[in-house]
Amino acid sequence: MTIFAGLFCRHAGARVGDSTCDALRRSLSRDTRDAVSEFRDARVFLAKVDIGVYSEPAFLVRPGGSVSLLAGEPLLPTGDSHLARSRSADLALLHDSWDRSDWSPLAGARGVFCAVHYHPDASRLTLITDKLGVRPLYYWIGDDHVIFATALRVLEGLADLPKQMDLRAVTEAACFGFPLGDRTPYQGVRALRAAEIVEVSGAGVGRSQYWRWDDIPPASRPQQELLQEAYDRFTAAVACRQHGDRTTTAFLSGGLDSRCVVAALRAQSAEAHTFNFALPGTQDRILGARFANAVGARHHQATLRAHIELRFSALLAEALSTPEHKLTPPPERPRVVWSGDGGSVGVGHVYLTRAMVDQLRAGHRDDAIAAFLDRQKASVLRKLLRPEIAAALADVPRRGIREELDDLRCADPGRSLHLFLLLNDQRRHLAGHFEDIDLHRLEFTLPFFDSDFQQTMLSVPIDLCLYHEFYVKWLGLFPAAVTSVPWQSYPGHVPCPLPIPPGLHYQWQAAPVRAWHGPRKRALLRRAAEMLEAQSFPRDLLSKPVLRVAGWIYRTGLRDYGYVIRHASLYYTYWERSAGRWVVPGAASAPPPPPSPDATTGRHRDALAR
Repeated sequence: MTIFAGLFCRHAGARVGDSTCDALRRSLSRDTRDAVSEFRDARVFLAKVDIGVYSEPAFLVRPGGSVSLLAGEPLLPTGDSHLARSRSADLALLHDSWDRSDWSPLAGARGVFCAVHYHPDASRLTLITDKLGVRPLYYWIGDDHVIFATALRVLEGLADLPKQMDLRAVTEAACFGFPLGDRTPYQGVRALRAAEIVEVSGAGVGRSQYWRWDDIPPASRPQQELLQEAYDRFTAAVACRQHGDRTTTAFLSGGLDSRCVVAALRAQSAEAHTFNFALPGTQDRILGARFANAVGARHHQATLRAHIELRFSALLAEALSTPEHKLTPPPERPRVVWSGDGGSVGVGHVYLTRAMVDQLRAGHRDDAIAAFLDRQKASVLRKLLRPEIAAALADVPRRGIREELDDLRCADPGRSLHLFLLLNDQRRHLAGHFEDIDLHRLEFTLPFFDSDFQQTMLSVPIDLCLYHEFYVKWLGLFPAAVTSVPWQSYPGHVPCPLPIPPGLHYQWQAAPVRAWHGPRKRALLRRAAEMLEAQSFPRDLLSKPVLRVAGWIYRTGLRDYGYVIRHASLYYTYWERSAGRWVVPGAASAPPPPPSPDATTGRHRDALAR
């Protein structure tokens, strides 16, 4: 199963409304080829679409009426870390334990997944996500109903679900690229946290976690043992996800993460069709191709199209549809793609510095947060916002990180910012991929997010991990091809010991690549014009003159104010989707929406029963 959604009645007096079921059914997939499978009784409606990536669906209905739906793969332990059951077999084991309210088997899951379980006798609905929460699951709880979906767009498409922009969440998304915690751009719509279980029944709503990453203490073993354990668990993470495939598809850049994935696949005798989307004359492109040749991969150089937001899922899906990139021999599972997502943060510990770690250990948490925000250039654009709004939002980035750190109890306080990144940045990292999975129809295989592997990495003392130090030593355990070709390294991190071919563009250089930045700049300027020329503009939130001036300066090339347009676009998008309704942090209530007989809470509650 790929996408699922549903509605649950919180008490016997509530009804499963036909109109809401129809809306959920229609919103699941934008591909008209997809068939919707569903289950319905007096208390629940469950619907799913499977794009056929895996060989079997994961939709289980027991004779007694209990139901489980699963997206992704749990990868429960089998006794051999290199082997995994089918996801249908895993779901059967989990379902039987969930029927008994036994959540303990989840502690052994190592995959990326989310699930819903319905128990009619207990009148209980349970929502579950993986240990890092990488596979999103969103939900809204009203007085009478719970509505949930694996894609936020499904909830956005429900006219009867009240939508009010959460200015705090959207500001976090503007500053970090994602909202923090369980927030989404909409007030009252939440995203499950890492390893979270949300149980809803007549008795109320319960939230718990079946796994805590901050429970892992630093190991005292020699570094070489930790390096070997990390290598063994990573290769096992790759092996158990292969499911016997002899040919597969993978991304391959000029960096380390995808290189390690492809090397592990080739070491296990898998044929790998590798894809790179970098521009000509870049380290990313040239070094990726050289490594593909060294490791014996079948390499494809595809075209990068400039957009405001890069979506590699869509780029690869487009490439795979062309005769130029026909895969021969064909993969057994042609819609499965291996990705190195999770490596730079999980192993390389990017975004952190030794000074931040020292500040955290010394109890100077606010100083560490300030250093992190400064390094990320994460701040509220006060001049873009109305003065009273800017004042209310000014502390949102610092406050959000502090609240997340308050929830952590690390044995080594120096590890806490890294865990913050895993549980927020990395948890949300692939939200866009899963949001559009009905369109690109690709499932990513993500060995760096393997829970057993991450458990080992979090046991390595953080001082050994900073600046890719542990990572570069770890490379020595891989086949020799991995270190035979130069790689692109992060600025300020351990440099590649091999000479980089001269004249290649470096990803983090300030000098722009015209072939990329030109089209992207034009796309941003078009977006600015759309907002400025629109009949309605959020004047109660944004300063139109500031946006106009920023666009003009950006157009002339005097300053790079593209980030101002991106921030404005984010606020504008969710303001528009919320029909002008929003709530600011600390406000007793949101500003009144535009006059409409459909805007009352009572109507929303009753409409779900239609």
